[in-house]
Amino acid sequence: MDLTDEVTRKAYQSGADLVGIAPVDRFQGAPLRMSPQGLLPEARSVIVVAIHHPDAAVELGGEPTPHESGPYNIQGIMNWMLDDISFSLARFLEDKGYPTLPIAASNIWRYKGYKDLKVNFAPDLAHRYAAVAAGLGEIGWSGLFLSPQFGPRQRVVSVITTARLTPTPMYDGPALCDRCLACVKNCPTDAFRKEVVRINEIEIGGKKFRFPETNKWRCAWAENFCLNLALPLPEKITEEVILRNLEKYGWRAGEEGCCLRFCMVPERRWYDTGYSRAPRRKREKALKTPEELFQEIKTVFQGSGLKAMAVGGLELFRKEELVHPEYHLPEVTSVISLAVSLPEGIINCREWETALYRRLAYTGFRISQLLERYGYSALSSSRIDSLQVARVLGLLAEKNQYLTVLTSARVKEGVARKKSVGKPISPELLRNFCRKSGADLVGFFSAARYEKFYQAFRKSEMVPGERPAVVDRAFLYCPYSPELVTEKVALKTIKDWLPEGKSVIVLGLHFPHSTLNFCKTTPAETTGPFAFVQCETLLQLGDLAARVADRLLQAGYQAAVTFDLTGLASRVQNPRYLLPDMRANLWPAVLAGLAYPGWHGHPLSPRYGVRQRFVAVVTDMVLPEPPLLSGSPCAECNHPCLKACPTQAIASPRKTITIEGKEFLLPQVDEFACDWARRYCLAGKEGPESVGLQVNVPLPVERSARAIAAGLSSVNWGVQKRLLNIAEECLRVCPAHQKLAGKEPQ
Repeated sequence: MDLTDEVTRKAYQSGADLVGIAPVDRFQGAPLRMSPQGLLPEARSVIVVAIHHPDAAVELGGEPTPHESGPYNIQGIMNWMLDDISFSLARFLEDKGYPTLPIAASNIWRYKGYKDLKVNFAPDLAHRYAAVAAGLGEIGWSGLFLSPQFGPRQRVVSVITTARLTPTPMYDGPALCDRCLACVKNCPTDAFRKEVVRINEIEIGGKKFRFPETNKWRCAWAENFCLNLALPLPEKITEEVILRNLEKYGWRAGEEGCCLRFCMVPERRWYDTGYSRAPRRKREKALKTPEELFQEIKTVFQGSGLKAMAVGGLELFRKEELVHPEYHLPEVTSVISLAVSLPEGIINCREWETALYRRLAYTGFRISQLLERYGYSALSSSRIDSLQVARVLGLLAEKNQYLTVLTSARVKEGVARKKSVGKPISPELLRNFCRKSGADLVGFFSAARYEKFYQAFRKSEMVPGERPAVVDRAFLYCPYSPELVTEKVALKTIKDWLPEGKSVIVLGLHFPHSTLNFCKTTPAETTGPFAFVQCETLLQLGDLAARVADRLLQAGYQAAVTFDLTGLASRVQNPRYLLPDMRANLWPAVLAGLAYPGWHGHPLSPRYGVRQRFVAVVTDMVLPEPPLLSGSPCAECNHPCLKACPTQAIASPRKTITIEGKEFLLPQVDEFACDWARRYCLAGKEGPESVGLQVNVPLPVERSARAIAAGLSSVNWGVQKRLLNIAEECLRVCPAHQKLAGKEPQ
């Protein structure tokens, strides 16, 4: 199959509604720092993928004020799905030999201009322009990307690759913006008339577009910074004005963007003022019977791993006092309840809970997608009480999480449940299952081997006992409000995770090499793609570990999932949330025969060096264990990590531990100094410099939470505080993936 066809098919199979390919020459007018070549110098193509907002989510959200986003909050799930697609396409193409850079769907950008880039709110790559370059549509007067199928109602992601893919022709259909100016009339901050910088005139792929260049600070008053739209808006809005108003009034909520809500392309636009003030989108309705719809929805459910599904008609709710589906979707005809549950007796499984929530949310969205493609309205994100819905439809049970899908389609009533028949599994079948589920690296070790490590490590006296830390109690964009805390640090046992645990399964997933190869060094000088894949790799690993845990449960075993089996990891700053650092699950990877401990404290695998992350699944199944790896690639290295660390946190190892006759160096890392850079972002080279912040606070003599708080409070972070991307220098310069190439153990 042609590579372009393979890429397109993979995107559609992952949930895409639109896919296009742009050659890089269509980005000639882009600033170098925001261009494909500025991010990936040998780039040839950009893959653009879009997922459509459910129409009802747009049309029914934003009432009675734009702050009440309601069903429009489904965009968070859409971003997750787009990020999954970006990540998987990048891995797919890199595995075929094409360096590829995945870009995040949202929430990674520079709030203010950077060096010669005089653009505020600048993402690594502007997806809306990339979508036009990929032939998917046009730019409207609102500045939003418009597609002929959905108007502005899609979210978009881009993947930059060196592969020479077949371009999609530029869109040449009817004009998608007729200057109805609904975006202008309905903007709650009047951003299209006040503080307009100029009328932009841009050219993409030979087509020219004109639209106002708005003051993004005004535009983002509520949508980004959550300030109350009822406040009197200043005539001039800047970052300083935003921060003063946040301090004075606090935050209310975000908003559903009215420029998107009140826009629809002329060919699809129609009005039903009894339903919504916003225009509706014309859809073609397929002829499907209630029985056919039930079977197709059941197929989606059966592939989801959820526990149960029930469908009921609106008639079942007519006499209910506590739940009214028609309040949430006026044209509702059928109600679908989906259930997922965490198995009994499992403890300390936040990772599994997150994976199960993703499973639930994705299934609801995919059912909504299916019904919308057949021309029906559908909502999987609303304010409806899903517990009450589950009660009415007979699914209410202990320890379940629920999600409700509302639809105008008439779907046959019925119930479907996950089959819970026991399926025996052998170690070899389990290993194959892990690989088929997506793991790049799979290893096992026994509780007995862990006990040997536990005793040896305790004797080394390397466990600090406690860690001074600071927790920020301020709103996302406000200056730090530091709470001083002491975090207890203790080496955990297998029984801490699963009392009957006998073995541990370690799963590794590599992230695209390009995210480190081109981090900070290309004209873009960005850490964004690396920060993105750190979060995304963990989410993918959580999904993978949950599938493996499910398989163990089917076979009659227990399971628990963790990203930090030993309990020794710290955290690293990320635009999404504080992530477990890359040293998490170092020793499980070593004990599973998958990695060596690097001098910098990160696991080094023979195949990927530092360029993977690990998750552990503890189980009561007895599993075989491979020999431990011998030697260390660091012995043949000149240790650039020691020199590159901006806080000089890494020293030459002085201690060793012996496990099963093999000796391992214990990394010598000053955790306080390391956290100063990666967790608190107080060393500019580690990431803040890449967004234009000049942050270089010297390490304090006193190693305390109070000293951390003083350091944080000494920096003028501005609103960028929320979106700081850390790319550890020790990881960036580590050559292990090159030194170990071809040395993977059999």
